[in-house]
Amino acid sequence: MYNSFFKRAYFLCIRVKGLVFYFIFPNIFRLSKIQVRKLPKCEQKTKITGQGKVVIGENCSFGYKLGGFHRKGSVELQARYKNSIIQLGNKIATNNNIFICAANLISIGDRTLIGQNVTLMDFEAHGINPDERWKVGEIGKIIIEENVWIGNNVIILKNSKIGKNSIVAAGAIVNGEFPDDVIIGGVPARIIKKIGSVI
Repeated sequence: MYNSFFKRAYFLCIRVKGLVFYFIFPNIFRLSKIQVRKLPKCEQKTKITGQGKVVIGENCSFGYKLGGFHRKGSVELQARYKNSIIQLGNKIATNNNIFICAANLISIGDRTLIGQNVTLMDFEAHGINPDERWKVGEIGKIIIEENVWIGNNVIILKNSKIGKNSIVAAGAIVNGEFPDDVIIGGVPARIIKKIGSVI
């Protein structure tokens, strides 16, 4: 198990003749807790930022060279505050241009697939009331259970829970709790059908 403690770090992955070399560059001015069970495969620049804890399971991969919008983009895991936690299970695979930002807790289960241009935020970036607009709004959490497939251009908001084996259709905005084995989609997201059922 690889354990490292930095507040901000960059994984730089370089391919040379079929071999992948991993380099981690910490920013010594911001120390964060990063726990990596096995170095992930990175096909896009992957940044870990914020003051909190990020746990990455085994056999994870970030970015996909053939996935489109590969150059100039990044995957960012931001555990924003000291007590924030992002916990990624084993064998999670993302496409390009992912932003996962936790003020409290974001947990993603094993074998989850995440499409491109996906954003997960467990808090409101600004307060709803006009006199609180310059403050952080409500903070919640996001739980993605195992074997979930999240399509392209999805936004998952605070206090969302997606049950195991479920699918989130492209372009959905998710806010709420959804059971296992369903397809959800739309704005706001709703259950389209149960997996295995006929429309």
